[in-house]
Amino acid sequence: MAAAVAAFFVCLSGCSLLPEYSDPKSMEIEGEVYVTGFYENLWPDGITVGEDEPAAFESKYHNWWKVKNAPFNMYCAQNKEALYWNPAIYCKESEFKEVEAYYSDPENYNYYIGRYLEDDTSVLLGENDEEYAERAIGFIMELDNTFGVGGLFDPFEDRKVTYDVEWLDWDRVTIYRVSKDGFFTTLHMELAIYNGGLYDPIDEQNGQTTFYRFDEDVSEYMAALFVELNVI
Repeated sequence: MAAAVAAFFVCLSGCSLLPEYSDPKSMEIEGEVYVTGFYENLWPDGITVGEDEPAAFESKYHNWWKVKNAPFNMYCAQNKEALYWNPAIYCKESEFKEVEAYYSDPENYNYYIGRYLEDDTSVLLGENDEEYAERAIGFIMELDNTFGVGGLFDPFEDRKVTYDVEWLDWDRVTIYRVSKDGFFTTLHMELAIYNGGLYDPIDEQNGQTTFYRFDEDVSEYMAALFVELNVI
């Protein structure tokens, strides 16, 4: 459920079939072609340029700003009809593979854990913890990619477990990483620490909650880390 909800909000301004609400696949800027699509599973949370300053230029449906202090040549475009700040990010087409590789490399990120929707509780992880955090994030991405496109078949059926526990009876936490340039983050998904393990909650009915379980070693390690770092 959490993954599906996040996917819904990501699509609000970029997935429409109507040109006035969808983001262009490319844009020519100063003689160079700029394209988007290099940051799958990421959210441009740290790119706030544009919210409080005039646009560099306008197209028919978007305002455009140059992204300052970026490691690559990038622009952000905000749909004029968008209800909230949700820009699409563009890089030079000639640099696309390099940019995509950079933001796909876990080495270019810092890792955090915290309580869900409580940013002030976030804790930066050390290098020894990053492997397990990345494995947890990888599974979250798999779930998001699978259920973001819909479909009746659940390839993670064998990961489902159901407990006699209501939503408020477990710790609501999150695990994410932020690019070292501060521009992109993985989605801050709602996860659950329950009975010494890490789970992704998906449904609650009649006091029973259904979860997707993480790999056992990841589950145990991350659950213990939340306690060790006084997050829960």
